[in-house]
Amino acid sequence: MTTLINENELVPFLVECKALKFGSFITKSGRTSPYFVNMGTICSGEGVSFLAGCYAKVFQERFAKKADNLFGPAYKGIPLCTATAAALHKEYGTNVSFTYNRKEAKDHGEGGILVGDTYQEKKRIVIIEDVITAGTSIAETMKIMEAIPNAKVVGLIVAMDRKEKLSDGKSALQQVKEKYNIEAYSIASIEDILKFAPEEYKESIEKYRKEWGVH
Repeated sequence: MTTLINENELVPFLVECKALKFGSFITKSGRTSPYFVNMGTICSGEGVSFLAGCYAKVFQERFAKKADNLFGPAYKGIPLCTATAAALHKEYGTNVSFTYNRKEAKDHGEGGILVGDTYQEKKRIVIIEDVITAGTSIAETMKIMEAIPNAKVVGLIVAMDRKEKLSDGKSALQQVKEKYNIEAYSIASIEDILKFAPEEYKESIEKYRKEWGVH
C-alpha cells in the first residue's frame, strides 16, 4: 500500500486542526494508544477543502480512468466524499458522482439506504474513509455494495493508516486489498505521525508501533 501526498503537509495540518492528538487513548480494539486521530474535528471550509484536495490528488493519480463514483460511509465519510468530488471537478476537471448511506433505511419519500447516486447504472466505486485500524467500517461498506448489482468497488483511499497488525499479522489495509481484490492507498501513516510527534511522545509512539505495528 502506497502513501501518497507529502506528509509534510497533511500531518501538521491534522495537528493544527486538533484532528491528531497525543496522550493516552483507548481504541476500539481496547489498546492504549499514545495518539488518536479524529477527522470529525475538521469543521471549517478551509480545513475540509485542504483534506478534500489530498483525497482528490490520490484519486486523480490512481483512479482517474478506473472509477466514476465516490462512496462515503456514514457519518464521517459523507462530507469527505462530497468535498472530494467537488475538489476533483475544480482542480482537475474530473467529474464523478458521489454516494453515501443512511444508517437506517428511509421508509418514506424516495426510500432506501443510499443518498446521491443510487447506482441505477453500473459504477466503479472508490470508498473514501478517514482512518483505518481494524477495517470494520470497510467490511460494513462492502456488505452494502455486494447487494447492489450495479456497484463495483475498485478502490479505497484513507487519510490515515495506523498500520496495526490484526490476528493474522497483516494490517487492515493489507487485508482489505487482498480480501476484496481492490487497490488501497493511504495519504499518511503512523510513520509520518512519528516524524512530527512532540519529542515527549516519540518514545511511546515508537514502542506502540513496535508492539502493534506492521513493519
